[in-house]
Amino acid sequence: MTPGEQVLEKVIELVFSPLYKLTVAIAFLYFLYGAFRFITDLNDPNKMNEGKNHLLYGTIGLFIIFSVGGFLKFFNDILGGLFTF
Repeated sequence: MTPGEQVLEKVIELVFSPLYKLTVAIAFLYFLYGAFRFITDLNDPNKMNEGKNHLLYGTIGLFIIFSVGGFLKFFNDILGGLFTF
């Protein structure tokens, strides 16, 4: 492994991997917040719609994040598993 590959692997390991996990956690918490708002505000249609929007955006965010992770894994497999994350 060349020194450049080692540096890139360390950057992925120390920066991007925790950042990816943090974005997954934030999107999931946003989704849970929307579910909580939706359930607690069933009597108020405006707040209930706001909770629905949080649920929708949280789901879309999780889908995008997991899709990007899948694409990264796919391309990493094509490159022969050069990087571990």
